[in-house]
Amino acid sequence: MPFHHLQQPSQAGFTVLEALFASAVLALGLFGSFQLSTASMAANHSQRNLDLASGLAQDLAECWQVPSAFCILQFQNSQNTSALSNEAGVQFERRWNTTSISTQGSNPRLLQNLQISVKWPNQDKFNGTSELSWQIRRASTPTWVGL
Repeated sequence: MPFHHLQQPSQAGFTVLEALFASAVLALGLFGSFQLSTASMAANHSQRNLDLASGLAQDLAECWQVPSAFCILQFQNSQNTSALSNEAGVQFERRWNTTSISTQGSNPRLLQNLQISVKWPNQDKFNGTSELSWQIRRASTPTWVGL
């Protein structure tokens, strides 16, 4: 006489509760990935604007060091504002101020200071703008040197 076991129905597959928990875990993972991507893109955009502002300030500082006709014309006004925009449409506002640093008994134009400020809109900040400040000094050769 053969011995037969009664076969019980197999419990293969997911229950609704297991599927719901798996979907919730997947949703949390996707939400975290989306948040990370969004934060990464915002940081990348912010860094790009900072690089552009730094380039604008450095360009002006280098132009101040070389007395070419274009640069002299640009610095005729002691405080000037120029609005510049990049391909993304961000408006940069560049201001500069040149001051002479005089020492007792010397020509005040021998030692000069240039202060550059570049501002641009930034929605991530409380006041809505970001600003980069740049400062550089230059010394001229005194006339008594004979050069």
